[in-house]
Amino acid sequence: MKVARHEFPPAPETAAAAREFVHDTLLAWGVEPTDDVILLVSELVTNAVIHAKSTLEVTVRRGEGSTEVMVTDAAPERAVPQAGPLSVDTSASAEDARTGGLGLALASAIASSWGVSYGRADKAVWFRVDDVPERASLESPPVRGGVRRPSRPTTWTALDAALRARLSLPQLLERTVEHAATALGGDAAYIALATSDETMWEVRSAVGLNDPWRALRVRTEEVFPSAAPEPGAVINDDLMIARANRGRLARGGMRSLVTAPLIVDGRVTGLLGVASGRPRHFGPTAAKRLQEGADLIALPVERARLAEVELNRRASLSFLAEASDLLAGTLDERMTGALAAQLITSRLGHWCAIHTINELGTSELTHVVHGDENYNDVLRDVLTNLPPREERDPQPLWSPTDLAEVDEHLARELTRGPAISIPLVAHGRPLGRMTVGKSETDDFTRDEVDVADDLSRRVASAMENARLHEKQSAMSEALQRSLLPAREKEPTIPGVDHAVFYRPADEKNVVGGDFYDVFAANGRWCFAIGDVCGTGPEAAAVTGLARHTLRALAKEGFAPSHIMHRLNMAILDENTSTRFLTMLYGEMAPATDESGGMRLRMVSAGHPLPLRLNQKGEVEAFGSSQPLLGAFEDVGFTTENVDIRPGEVVLAVTDGVTERRSNADMLGDEGLMEIFSGCAGLTAQAVISRIDRELEEYAPGGHTDDTAMMVLRFL
Repeated sequence: MKVARHEFPPAPETAAAAREFVHDTLLAWGVEPTDDVILLVSELVTNAVIHAKSTLEVTVRRGEGSTEVMVTDAAPERAVPQAGPLSVDTSASAEDARTGGLGLALASAIASSWGVSYGRADKAVWFRVDDVPERASLESPPVRGGVRRPSRPTTWTALDAALRARLSLPQLLERTVEHAATALGGDAAYIALATSDETMWEVRSAVGLNDPWRALRVRTEEVFPSAAPEPGAVINDDLMIARANRGRLARGGMRSLVTAPLIVDGRVTGLLGVASGRPRHFGPTAAKRLQEGADLIALPVERARLAEVELNRRASLSFLAEASDLLAGTLDERMTGALAAQLITSRLGHWCAIHTINELGTSELTHVVHGDENYNDVLRDVLTNLPPREERDPQPLWSPTDLAEVDEHLARELTRGPAISIPLVAHGRPLGRMTVGKSETDDFTRDEVDVADDLSRRVASAMENARLHEKQSAMSEALQRSLLPAREKEPTIPGVDHAVFYRPADEKNVVGGDFYDVFAANGRWCFAIGDVCGTGPEAAAVTGLARHTLRALAKEGFAPSHIMHRLNMAILDENTSTRFLTMLYGEMAPATDESGGMRLRMVSAGHPLPLRLNQKGEVEAFGSSQPLLGAFEDVGFTTENVDIRPGEVVLAVTDGVTERRSNADMLGDEGLMEIFSGCAGLTAQAVISRIDRELEEYAPGGHTDDTAMMVLRFL
């Protein structure tokens, strides 16, 4: 005697868990679970969950020639209802009139023996089902309690066992067509199911038919016996004289065909067909037998198909979401195409080619990826000489004559393997073409074609965004260059070694608001460094206005204070978007004493004060902060005179330097002064390099704001 026990909670899902426990236990003991046993387990456990509402135990015992199952609960005070008569009347009145439990009624009708026992702390309901001799299973089932036990057609006994074996959908379909061909004495069989969108059907499994039938997607009326299958089997006596749309079977040597629809809830969900090479091979008996098989598998197959559709849908959505994230992560058109080809090859096809249309309207092959990287260069050479073709339905795109001198394996793949070629279109403008191919032994499913079509739109959108970004970046860089003096036009200042530095923020397509300038004006050497509030075209407009106004006024010989006053008024007159400007402007001229130094005449309009480094490594800020530009009308500016001795170094920066952040810490004026103090004895360019390196070590990659620096080293 073999015994197995398991406890279950009083939950709605317990019935399914108990069925699985009994099923798996019997299989582990080498016993094929019968529907009678599983049905009774389900009913008795359900009764215990509903009525006892306590933890229950399921015990399975296997004796010689019989299986016994006991369901025990901890509510002996709740008596089990007496077994009432088992009736097929499911009307409401019949339900109200029934006084006995359905589970016990089934036990009375099905089990070899059954019973109920009560204890002080529990009660148990049990049943025993004797094994039915194999020969007896082919005869009419015995009658118990006046109710004849239902039986399935003996022709489909093997298929019934396959349903209980919990096979995957492909395995179940394969077993079905094999058994259908054998059961009806046919030469071939196939089963077709609805596609995920239920607009077409596809042959999911076939035996005795040519390979093109596998994964064939067609509309119902294009290949099957009737445009809308009748709720019953259909016989075609001679396919040679049937309509042309059934020529596929005829070309395969088939002469007669019988088909039966798979019907679930009154809806045709598939078609099971058996064909023979002999005309008029099938009669009414064969048609009835095939319909019985179709009815047997209809519901399990439809459930499995819907589960497969949902699983594929989730996988497709996950893939498309991941692809969108990856494509959105690059704004380089070539990188976008290369990434798309890699994604497609990894998920949808065995090879992929991307053609793009350049500004001249010419299509060119830009990316080729093959599942076997050894074929990448060969495939590129082949496709370069072949014109791209538009084909949304999977089929070979080229004939053997197109690939006469190509590697045999690759030529066979391209001439026999299915491929699809989908245009890349964004905002109604063609950007190129995406071609995806598979090996000759594989095919595209309808879902894969739909995913490829969806992905093509995402690739096209990403490519369009990359092109727009590249154009915007080019315009921004050109505009930024126009706002800074050309390096080759910077003047040579006698007795002064100078260097400048500018780095925009991370956004390459946005014009920065920082700028600098160094120029000569009537025997004076002028310098400026400024920072406009914000970025973009508005900031660029203020930068351009400031730089050109500054140069024009300086060449007229005006003092720095007057220049700042005029520039402030010009910004107020022109700027309607409240863009402020901070600026340090100064003029250099030899000192009037015999020190050999230089005199600076300067104004710091709301700008960080410049720093001075002497030869001892001491750093100090000099000058005084005055009102910023573009904010107030009634403000005055004062020119400050500062004498710089030989050997000293002057540093001027924008706030992108002092406000550099490392997590929650900011560099600040003190941090910059500490870095600058270690630059004594360095050239102007070396000072710039040292500060830039120290900033990167302080906050790697932290240049989130424009940065400008100017160094004047007095020799």
